[in-house]
Amino acid sequence: MVSSFRNNLPNRFEESYGDAKNLRGRYPLVAMGFLFVLRSTVLEERGTFERAVDMLRKLREDRDAYDATCVVLADWSDESFDGVDLRQDAVPDDLRSDTFIATLVDRVLERTPVEFHVEVRQRREHREIPLEEDQEPED
Repeated sequence: MVSSFRNNLPNRFEESYGDAKNLRGRYPLVAMGFLFVLRSTVLEERGTFERAVDMLRKLREDRDAYDATCVVLADWSDESFDGVDLRQDAVPDDLRSDTFIATLVDRVLERTPVEFHVEVRQRREHREIPLEEDQEPED
């Protein structure tokens, strides 16, 4: 979202919540996240960024919605475009991209059988797991 933040934020919240409920209903074990990109000018509208943060936190409170949420603040100049910078300094820790990715990886590992993502599990647990990827468990 790059403009009209205050007007559009409630609509984005409603749409994202509805999408999450529909997806979760169809795929109950999915690891699902919502990453929201905002132009950093949102910080100039008093209270609007705080509303976005509140919205993103609420989207993950409901078990039937998102497992993780994230906000990315993109900063650029309209006068002389020389790239996009990310404003990590204004983003709360629980909504940062590193937290977002780590939470999604955790949920994938929690919801899939141990014979899936074996290498990831080994690296995270610092141990050898005596399974090959996608190997059928023995009876």
